[in-house]
Amino acid sequence: MDAIKKKMQAMKIEKDNALDRADAAEEKVRQITEKLERCEEELRDTQKKMTQTGDDLDKAQEDLSAATSKLEEKEKTVQEVCLKIWGYCVISCHCYR
Repeated sequence: MDAIKKKMQAMKIEKDNALDRADAAEEKVRQITEKLERCEEELRDTQKKMTQTGDDLDKAQEDLSAATSKLEEKEKTVQEVCLKIWGYCVISCHCYR
């Protein structure tokens, strides 16, 4: 009878230990799941920022292209005015100062 009680006590301890390990494993899974969710949220935020940065870059390139076109038009106008006034134009001499 003592042997059976000892065996049952040992099995109870083993069961309790297994339950403790299962609880610890569940907690670890919960923590990892939370960390994964935070990482996924951070990834989504980073992707949004990257998309916005790409959009900003596209806009800046369009603005640069437009400004460059306007500058070229103005330089051409300056050259034409210089030619009319002095009969020559060298942009590097800054005749339009």
